[in-house]
Amino acid sequence: MARSRGTPTRTKVLLAVSGVVVIALAVGAWGVVAGWYDQGAVRGTTKGFVPVAAPQANASAPSWPTFGNTPESTRSNTALNVSQPYIERWNVDTGSLVELPPVIGGGRVVAGTNHGIAIAIDLQTGKVDWRVQLGGAVAASPALTGLPDTASAGQPRYDLFATINGYLIALDPATGGKLWQLSLGSSIETSPLVIGDGVFIGTRAGQVVRVSLTTHRPTWTVTVGGSVKGAMARSGSNVVVGDYAGHVSAFSQATGRVAWRTTSPGKTFAGPGRFYAGAAVAYGRVFIGNVNGRVLGLDAATGAINWVQVFGNYVYSSAAVADRMVFVGSYDGNLYALSAVTGDIVWHRHVGQRISGSPSVLGNLVWVSTLGIPTSAGHGYAFNVYTGKPEVFRAVGRYAAAVGVDGTIVATGVNTLAALTPNPNK
Repeated sequence: MARSRGTPTRTKVLLAVSGVVVIALAVGAWGVVAGWYDQGAVRGTTKGFVPVAAPQANASAPSWPTFGNTPESTRSNTALNVSQPYIERWNVDTGSLVELPPVIGGGRVVAGTNHGIAIAIDLQTGKVDWRVQLGGAVAASPALTGLPDTASAGQPRYDLFATINGYLIALDPATGGKLWQLSLGSSIETSPLVIGDGVFIGTRAGQVVRVSLTTHRPTWTVTVGGSVKGAMARSGSNVVVGDYAGHVSAFSQATGRVAWRTTSPGKTFAGPGRFYAGAAVAYGRVFIGNVNGRVLGLDAATGAINWVQVFGNYVYSSAAVADRMVFVGSYDGNLYALSAVTGDIVWHRHVGQRISGSPSVLGNLVWVSTLGIPTSAGHGYAFNVYTGKPEVFRAVGRYAAAVGVDGTIVATGVNTLAALTPNPNK
């Protein structure tokens, strides 16, 4: 018996339906890529907002001892006297790229380079006190421990460096001699956070580790879902950090127990992105940027999302926080000032190049450097905190923004460090 065949009309209908399905799937896939289903920005409220000044060092503090300056990693000191115009007191060639900002303390500027050199420079004279080969590239700011009026006051005095080949290394501040080192078994790009006896650091293998300054050994280790590269920040009795699985987690400083964990929002079907940026804590909130273009304002006690701001490109930049504003750079070429309360854009300035490094607030200026491709296109800028008005331009700059103590700004070039001081004749 002959097999029946579908009628021409039925065949045409099936082909048409199949074509529509294919087109719908293609359009849907393109929509995912194009962000049509993006969850988008969420405007924040005053719920959980604590209207007190953001944590920052005393105006006369002679140190900027860690990446974030304060344990809360606000990268700011609005009380500094760094009035313009500036003169360049000294300029030192570091020999290779300084990717993350230097630190200041004990009358010295201390930095690491991508050729694995640790360098200490006299803050006043620019004399190089010592250069030391660490044996591995440095892609993190150092941390200075044991300095008065800092979170590790009274602890042993070390200059701590983290290296790409997986070591935490303690140098003698006076000589640069190696005092001890600890292998964490995986690449380290996290700038160490020091609170009391504890050094908090993350690894590419996705571990968060607390190391004792007195025993030089880990006291606890926890594993998260992805690499940890951004600096951590203190939030009460916890430390907060983002990871490459798109999570922000708060861990007990004492035990490493998870206090809360939040997954970043993102484009529908595209996952939660990755956190390369470090966290900043102020006003009862955690502020952190994601490679998926989002900057989040989270409740510091619970991790609940209060607001989300969405930019058009990556956010590698850790935030600086001051005067109820959150300052962050984006690969879209803009420096943004956001309301810490709502996440709304207060002002933004386009600088013509991608921003990868983190801004810092010194006095009433917010400093930032551009990534710059080619290298010569990397510049340094400073803008008025409140209005975004351009105040300073430095032709030499890349990645790292300036840091400072009262009366002195230390600006970073590609492979230079320079001290800028107020011009006494103006």
